[in-house]
Amino acid sequence: MSLSTRRFFLILGGLVAVLVLQGTFLYKLKLFGVRPDFILAAVGSIALLHGWPRGLLWGSVGGLLEDLMSGSLPGSHALAKSIVGFALGLLEGKVFKENIILPAIALFGAGLAEGVIFYLASGLFGEIEWAFVIVVRKVIFPTAVATALFSPAIYRICESIYKPSPYDRRQPLL
Repeated sequence: MSLSTRRFFLILGGLVAVLVLQGTFLYKLKLFGVRPDFILAAVGSIALLHGWPRGLLWGSVGGLLEDLMSGSLPGSHALAKSIVGFALGLLEGKVFKENIILPAIALFGAGLAEGVIFYLASGLFGEIEWAFVIVVRKVIFPTAVATALFSPAIYRICESIYKPSPYDRRQPLL
């Protein structure tokens, strides 16, 4: 099994593990009355570290897994996380990887954008009946803050996953 294949399954397994943990052990973890979006933090971290192709790929995969696990409107999480992963991937190289505050700020903005996109996608099909201002104030903004608080730790974990072996001079494909 090649290094990129192992890394693919490592990240895929990590996303599934995060979803399972988020839905079981961490279900009662609430900050500001909402749960942090660990999948968004992982997807955003990978996108910031390695560009838009990986951000788009893992945004799609993470969003689809979240759609399957949550029972929400099929494709709504995938659409939102794909767009956010792509957009954050465009910031690769512009956010200093050593500074942990900049990724947290970027992931706060990504949380706001993902919440708005998810609200629009779900609202289009009548899944959400709240007014936009109420959703932003009570759900989207607090979720973005909670996600940003956990993002430095998740960012460092994602950074270590992609750290190349000292014996491998090739660039990872995934």
